[in-house]
Amino acid sequence: MSGGGRRPRLYGASAWHLLALLGCFALTGYAVSRLRDDPALLRITLWFVGAAVVWDLVAGPLIALVDRLLLPLRSRPRRVGLLNHVRVPALLSGLLLVVWAPVIFQRSEQTFRLKAGLDQDPYLERWLVITAVLFAMSAAAYAVRLRRAPH
Repeated sequence: MSGGGRRPRLYGASAWHLLALLGCFALTGYAVSRLRDDPALLRITLWFVGAAVVWDLVAGPLIALVDRLLLPLRSRPRRVGLLNHVRVPALLSGLLLVVWAPVIFQRSEQTFRLKAGLDQDPYLERWLVITAVLFAMSAAAYAVRLRRAPH
């Protein structure tokens, strides 16, 4: 099942891929069986379906659009590529924004204060500082790579 030769491929990918996929299905089945009687199962299911829909209809096209806008960074001949030095900190910053959005935008003030006993005020500033540091580190790495590259 691994490829070449005269044997037809019944699955379309390697045997390792099929094994990994079956393992994922088994793990998912186990997780659902553990949550079967939990009243939160419906909310969890809705969250996963919503996340898939948001990814397919919003995040995926948005990432493709941003990547298209960054295309001029890739098309110029350079000694050291610039695109990934912009792409990586942007994706990390976006991931932090998605994970921490409720506290960054202060959408769960009462719940957060009740559960954590903390204030949500510093989270926007912290996210902005982390984003600036990520881009600064990436710029420094780009400068070092550019300096070391042959002329």
